[in-house]
Amino acid sequence: MPQLTLKETITRKIDISTDTLCEIIEQLSEQERKNILLKLKSKPAALKTFKKDKVKSIIADFAELNIYENDFLKDLEEGLKKTSLYRLK
Repeated sequence: MPQLTLKETITRKIDISTDTLCEIIEQLSEQERKNILLKLKSKPAALKTFKKDKVKSIIADFAELNIYENDFLKDLEEGLKKTSLYRLK
């Protein structure tokens, strides 16, 4: 959820919904909106490198919860191994 920083005597962050953020933006002048668009375009979202866990590790995490039956865990393991992510070596 986006945050808004209010600077008073104390700086604090508050969570605001996307709808609220849009309402705030709608109240801006055309030039202020253009400035925001320029700023957003100049700083693209940073993508993080995806770190793939081992299938056995994922299954162990699920098994540790003790809420899944063995049949489900086997199906999950087989399904993960069939995904393109784990078929690529």
